[in-house]
Amino acid sequence: MKRPNLVRRAIARFEDDPASIRNAVTVMIAMTVSIVIVSGVVVWLFDRQDFPDLGSAFWYTLQTVTTVGYGDHVPTVGVGRLVGAAVMVVGVALISILTASITSVFVQAADRRQRAGSEAEERDSAETLNKQLDEVNARLAAIEAALVQPRPGPGPSTPPDRGSGDRFGGDSSAPLT
Repeated sequence: MKRPNLVRRAIARFEDDPASIRNAVTVMIAMTVSIVIVSGVVVWLFDRQDFPDLGSAFWYTLQTVTTVGYGDHVPTVGVGRLVGAAVMVVGVALISILTASITSVFVQAADRRQRAGSEAEERDSAETLNKQLDEVNARLAAIEAALVQPRPGPGPSTPPDRGSGDRFGGDSSAPLT
């Protein structure tokens, strides 16, 4: 049986952006509807004694895929039971995917909130550091300006005479004892 155009479009959209929750939900709904229709037709074709009309076959597959399973319609033929088992497995898988998708949305929202808070902290920290750097630069500029200015002193800019001798103030020609 050829897939409906709705399913093909949903799958194509899902392949383009699989991380989109909207696309995942669309694919899951399209798959559920397709499974109910295809399985309902198969059960109705092969188990006419338990499902005399197509509506009861659709009702059975719908309650089976949603894992409700009222038990008011059950197949007695092997093909009907096989279809029912396949629909049950697919239904559990779809519910699992739906649960994981919803959980993913909550985790992503919490992650965005946490990231926004840490980004605000980082901005505040960067502003504080920039202010401190500006203060350090201003102090360094003042120190550089003070070093460049000539010092008032006793005449030319030659160092004062400290006498002869070594750097400790003694006579360098005196013998060491």
